[in-house]
Amino acid sequence: MRLFVALEKPMRLVGGTGSSKEVRLPPGYSLDLSDPDVLVLLCPHGTAVARFSARGAAAEAIEQEARMHYRERNRSA
Repeated sequence: MRLFVALEKPMRLVGGTGSSKEVRLPPGYSLDLSDPDVLVLLCPHGTAVARFSARGAAAEAIEQEARMHYRERNRSA
């Protein structure tokens, strides 16, 4: 079973220290949380954009990758 989370609303990532950070993604982007060790950033078409370690994933890194992909995708459209 695959679990996809659409992040029109922010999602909280909990770090190893117990701290948490909201992840805000561009419209249509989501995180595949089906693997407990890997977070997969998906574009609106469902294609994997990037993969992150679930243990050390920084919300800022996920957001940055999503924004960069979003800009590239819209530039070529």
